[in-house]
Amino acid sequence: MARSAQTATSAPEALGSLTQPGARVGIQCRMCQSERVTRISMELADGSEVQFTNCLECENRTWEAGDELLSVDHVLSRAKRKL
Repeated sequence: MARSAQTATSAPEALGSLTQPGARVGIQCRMCQSERVTRISMELADGSEVQFTNCLECENRTWEAGDELLSVDHVLSRAKRKL
């Protein structure tokens, strides 16, 4: 069976690495400024783009949309699927 042609609308964002510190350049914890963070970008059910950041040093967790900090309740309300 032949594969269908894939069309790309934009270049994919480069993936980081949890084990290679150089792959996380520029991302810091808002609380302690550590670069030891895990950041996940995702699209919520309402179509909004958000980033979740977890600090491996102080365990601070943030949800962001652009430069705006979001509360967990706000993210959960936007993540609900409408039935």
